[in-house]
Amino acid sequence: MNIKSSPKPFSTAVEPLLFTLEGLDPDAVTTVEIVNADNSAVLGTLRLRGLATRSIDVAPYLRRHFAVTPTVNSATYAIAHPQTIINCYIRVGEVQSEQLAAVLAAPRNAPLVTDMLLSDKPLRRTLAAGENDDLRLISEDGTIEAAFMLYDADGGATPFSMSTEEREQMVGVVVDFDTLQARVAAPLTQIEVTLSTSTMIVATVVYDVVERGVGSHRVAWFNSVGACDLHTFEGFGGRKISFERHRVAGSPDLLTVRRTTLTLDSGVVPQAQREALVSLLSSPAVWIFEGKHLRKVDVLTTEHASHPTERPDRFVVQLSYAETISRTA
Repeated sequence: MNIKSSPKPFSTAVEPLLFTLEGLDPDAVTTVEIVNADNSAVLGTLRLRGLATRSIDVAPYLRRHFAVTPTVNSATYAIAHPQTIINCYIRVGEVQSEQLAAVLAAPRNAPLVTDMLLSDKPLRRTLAAGENDDLRLISEDGTIEAAFMLYDADGGATPFSMSTEEREQMVGVVVDFDTLQARVAAPLTQIEVTLSTSTMIVATVVYDVVERGVGSHRVAWFNSVGACDLHTFEGFGGRKISFERHRVAGSPDLLTVRRTTLTLDSGVVPQAQREALVSLLSSPAVWIFEGKHLRKVDVLTTEHASHPTERPDRFVVQLSYAETISRTA
């Protein structure tokens, strides 16, 4: 028995991840184990019989083990992101496949490449007091370096850098405004971050420092390249509150649920930024920030009409969440 073919590295578990086995004894039961390469845990077991050649899909056994959420911390630091890449292999007796690194990117973007910023957003961004950004990439050896340049209102330019070398291949940097502001005496006007791995410079992200209005809302979502993007909507289209009451099945309890629906408006933004925001509509997980805490929300908007030209335009989205506010028998 041998393993004839395997998925490419950094293929997506959104689609089938097929290993093809050949030379099986069709009259015997063949046991195939799907193994986590990082901790040797068995993620699943298949028992095959009746075919000499067989393709097996390991994606369903991997998807439950991914955990992709935004990083929310009041600090600027380099960090590893376990559970955003699942390293696995299959084992049949003494025969073992090569290790497969699987991701959760949208199929159109897979297989992912290393040394690429995993973001749908443009590299020119904004940041304000109390906000952070979450920059991630895939590094083969787990190495990442971030070189910062902090520009302030007095004309100063303050450099510093940080790095980490981790066992995990998904690594990143949290860019936190408040801790960066504490490094300089005058108000920050611009932040520049250059990300590198041990082999190359990956990207330079530039943040223009802005002040947000009282109606702004910061949103995070799981993006199309298997990481997280964040954006602050400064236009606030409104908040609607509704109440739902219903009996709990098999119980006399009456639940009252408050549902909040937010309408958020990006204002007029360039096409590249608007296209990045549109990916929020297809995201499997979306959150809003409440201070330094995250609240998961549902996306009610299902479509966005855009102009055929590249002129700036706005993006409007409705988000909703529910809270149980009372329970009485």
